[in-house]
Amino acid sequence: MKKSKLLCLLLALALTLALASCQRGASDDTSGDTANGTGDTSGDTGGSSLPDYTVLSEGLDENGFYQGIRALDFVTLPAFEDVVLPEFPQVYDRAIADGDFVNIDYVGSVDGVEFEGGSTGGAGYDIVVGYTSFIDDFIEQLKGHKPGENFDIEVTFPDPYQSEDLAGKDAVFNITVNYIWDIAEDAARAIGFESLDHMARYVAYNGVGVEQVTSNSEVTVFLSSSQCSDVPQAVTDAVRASMKAQIELDAARYGVDADTYVQYMIGASSLDEYLEVQTPFRVQQDMIFQAVAEQEGLTATDEDITANEYESYVDVYGKPFVLYSLLQNKVMDLISQRLLGE
Repeated sequence: MKKSKLLCLLLALALTLALASCQRGASDDTSGDTANGTGDTSGDTGGSSLPDYTVLSEGLDENGFYQGIRALDFVTLPAFEDVVLPEFPQVYDRAIADGDFVNIDYVGSVDGVEFEGGSTGGAGYDIVVGYTSFIDDFIEQLKGHKPGENFDIEVTFPDPYQSEDLAGKDAVFNITVNYIWDIAEDAARAIGFESLDHMARYVAYNGVGVEQVTSNSEVTVFLSSSQCSDVPQAVTDAVRASMKAQIELDAARYGVDADTYVQYMIGASSLDEYLEVQTPFRVQQDMIFQAVAEQEGLTATDEDITANEYESYVDVYGKPFVLYSLLQNKVMDLISQRLLGE
């Protein structure tokens, strides 16, 4: 199954940096078991015992680095000043056309009464003309309007519709066009998409905003500008085992097996396929991040654990994995700060 570089990175980062959310789940399980007087943190979901969380620490040393590995021996990092970030400017002086990424606000009403869920609340919402699917000809009626305009469009909800109260009803949406994103083909490619069309489909089909997709663009570009080769097999084995354990943990929480989980939640045909595709990206990411930490003298400490209120998770995940996760966050913050000049 073909995966985009960006999607691979996002999935890898999601697994790498998901400690807080995983911890909340583990904390909930643990508190429940403690209340029952069992003191058992393994939990049980759907009749299947959860895997051992501490496997995530295997292959890591007491500082959260890969055991016995100096990443700078395998990674060539670019100078921060040589990394060129793509631009995603906002346009205000032209009309909306096919293919545009447009940020709008809207308030929907039926018979003059606003209905629940029919407003952006002023938060703005990104649509891609020709890609995003809304009711009736909602998107088509945006064409020709410019940022700064406020106008009404009329639509008819389909019948049947998920909300029975709206099924078949005529509605009016008051629209405010905030701006048009000016996204060049090379900017989309720079953050890992195969093309601008691929980025448009990703934003439209997943219902995410441009800022969400580009929020870590500096990290993505830095990773793609780095070179990583001849990675020790021990690192690959540790990464694969950690990713496998994380998927199994998530699957068990939903009461399904790992293959079913990746099929429905990620889109891979099996856990093995997912690991085959994702492991190399995660390995390179981790090696590059550790190389940055080594070069910049970054470390994660007991003080960081305390400051982030992670003390209760050390026994669950193992201290090495907790420090590893904190270190990854520090590296991401440093890359962003250096490249954005903050």
